[in-house]
Amino acid sequence: MKIISHKVNFNKKIVTLELLTFQEEDRKIFKDTFQKYQQINDTIINVLKGTRRTNFPDALSESIFCLEFNCGKILSSSNSTGYSTSFDCFDFKRNKRIQLKCSASEGPSSFGPRSEYDEIYFMDIWNNGEINGSFKIYKLDNDDIDNVKVNKKQKLTDQQEEDRRPRFDIRKQLVETLKLEPVLIGKI
Repeated sequence: MKIISHKVNFNKKIVTLELLTFQEEDRKIFKDTFQKYQQINDTIINVLKGTRRTNFPDALSESIFCLEFNCGKILSSSNSTGYSTSFDCFDFKRNKRIQLKCSASEGPSSFGPRSEYDEIYFMDIWNNGEINGSFKIYKLDNDDIDNVKVNKKQKLTDQQEEDRRPRFDIRKQLVETLKLEPVLIGKI
């Protein structure tokens, strides 16, 4: 892992992003972290008799994504007035702000009311209930996200305009409904 500064030209000013980048040898940290995640969930379910697993750590899913797609994980920014840093990853080559959603269960993902990004991806590690480190990454169309129904009367953008955190099941409502194909299949 390495922290770098990356400059972006925005509205005639330079925004400096502090990004965490990854190399192939970081996969060992990902594997170790995933094993600890599995151990915690085993204790929660089998010893403490919990009813559901903990959420998959965003630090891990974002780091895996960044390594796979040669991006940087956003840590902070400076001189960024007007430039939203509500995204997760930054693609250096294409100058794209990327939002990543990840799911290790059945159920909804939530979206911030002021999330801004250029592209959005979904990392699915659920594997029909078997969480074994295999994952699929799907690229989602921004229009599909914005127009997805989150209840009978509202779409995602309607709730965001009300300063709410809309929630919906990406896997069921987009991946399965639209029969999306993964852009990458991998294993932690």
